[in-house]
Parts: sequence; structure tokens; C-alpha cells
Amino acid sequence: MTVFGLVRHGQTDLNRQRVFQGVTDAPLNEVGIEQAHRALDNLPPTAWDVVVSSSMRRAEKTGRIIAADHGIEFGGTYPELVEVDWGIAEGHPIAEVESLYPERIIPGQEDPQQAVDRACKALMMLSQRYPGKNVLVVVHGSLIRFLSAAILGRRLPSIGNATLTRLSLTDEGWLLDMLAGNELDPPVFAPRRDSSPYLPFSYDLVPLAKG
Repeated sequence: MTVFGLVRHGQTDLNRQRVFQGVTDAPLNEVGIEQAHRALDNLPPTAWDVVVSSSMRRAEKTGRIIAADHGIEFGGTYPELVEVDWGIAEGHPIAEVESLYPERIIPGQEDPQQAVDRACKALMMLSQRYPGKNVLVVVHGSLIRFLSAAILGRRLPSIGNATLTRLSLTDEGWLLDMLAGNELDPPVFAPRRDSSPYLPFSYDLVPLAKG
């Protein structure tokens, strides 16, 4: 069993301005850097074996700060873990996009099922690279939300910056036991599939994202 701690990157100026960020490669701001330093505070102690991240600057910087602060190996970046592409919404205020697309299906956006598939595929690859290890994965709010919503079968609110969502990949499936720093009691299990879709995702679960 491989345990994954999915950490959302620290704050960027686009997060602060409440605009769609997605694949826009914005850096951390000063608040985001401080959030990265404190990301593992007030959490149950875990012996993390390695930190990896999305290849986007905000995620990599967060991951490198956590790794340096806690003496954990930084295992590199993975383009498969980048944020959901929000198409024409990129760079636009969330409130404006909500008013134009109340059904939350935005022209040019990445298909949610494809986003969940690539996230699952990346985590399965990491489980083969780090079997039986505790892997901290610094990624993005929408990607964490889509993956968690597919396991839970319900729509989720925004995932806070620098919060931890924990799931395990076993031979039988996906086990989610912490969401955005909150323990789930009981944990939620979803059977494993080794073909697409790894976790079925319904458009009814699509939440509006903040990047």
C-alpha cells in the first residue's frame, strides 16, 4: 500500500484576486511561501519518504520548501499532475465566469474525467516507483477536488491552500481518509480499476475551481 498526501500549493496573487488560474503558471506570493513553511503544522506526524510535485512553479516551490524544512527528499516534478485547464475562463474573475456559465461547463476546459484519469495514472505510477512508501504530492486545488469527488461521489467545496488530503492506493482500490486537513470517519473506499476510467466521474460533481 502506498500512502499519498496531496497538498495544495500555497497562495498566489491570482488566488488572492479570485480569478481562474488553472494552467496559468503563476508563482507563490509572500503569503503562499509562508503557507508552504507551515503546511505540515497541526497534522498527525507522518514519516514522509519523499516529496514530489506538479511541474508548475507554484507547486514545485511549495514542494521544495516542505522538503527542505522537514529534511525530506525532493523526488522531482511530474507534468501529469498539472492543474485542470479552464479554457477561456483562465485569468477571468470567478464571479464573472459563474454568471456566464452557471452549469459550470466552460468552453475549452479540460474534461473532468480526463483530469481524474491522468491524476490516477500518475499516482499509480508513483506507487510503482515508491511501493509501500509515504509520498507527499504537491498539486492543485481542482485536481485534488475532482479526484476526491470521484471517490466520495459528491460535489466538494474549494480546497484550501497548503492543506493536506490523504489517500492510499491498495491492491483493492482507493481509500480516502483525510480531506483538506479534516479526518474522515469512516474513511471512504472506491474500488480500483486498471483501465479508463480509473475512477468514474460525473459532470454532476463538477465544482467551480479557483486553481
